Amino acid sequence: MPTAFQKELVTLAHRLADLCALVASALEEATRAALESDHTLGGRAREQAAAVAALGAACEDQAGALLALHAPREEEVKAVLAAVHVAAEVTRMGGLAREIAEARGVVPAPVRPVVARLGAQAAEAARVLGELLGGGVGGGLGDVVALAAAGEGELRELAGGPEWVYGRRAAVDVVLLGAVFARFAGMAGRVARRAAGFAPVGA
Repeated sequence: MPTAFQKELVTLAHRLADLCALVASALEEATRAALESDHTLGGRAREQAAAVAALGAACEDQAGALLALHAPREEEVKAVLAAVHVAAEVTRMGGLAREIAEARGVVPAPVRPVVARLGAQAAEAARVLGELLGGGVGGGLGDVVALAAAGEGELRELAGGPEWVYGRRAAVDVVLLGAVFARFAGMAGRVARRAAGFAPVGA
């Protein structure tokens, strides 16, 4: 029978899965805001990013309480520390979503499909991470991260190519936008590797 500690750790795992779903939603809203230069959408994305920060802090507090109120074994301590790391990193991903929501300038029409695809891939990386934390398989995350990295490279090529007619400033903005998306997806991949030590999920 699971102990009280193990049950609470499972509850924490599912809160972390909710955190990933929330940060994916924030990124999707931020992507739409960037593509449409819509300040209203950007405001909603910033609100969601703030909610990510609040839930991430709550997860870290819960992890601290687990250590303070119980006498966990060494492997359980490692699981809690892994949970703290996950909460902190996903919170940072929320900060990246905020960066995208606050992006200035208009995304040129030729690169909008690439930016939209890149945003969808990065959001999918967060959702797959959430599935993993919630006890699912979380398969295909590495492929999604690789696709996001390829999308960033495609944006760089377009912005630096001979057919680019939108000016240097727009090129820099597009390249930076792609880098933030790729970083978001890459963080999801790194968190997943760290979360491998978060054993009690799915119980």
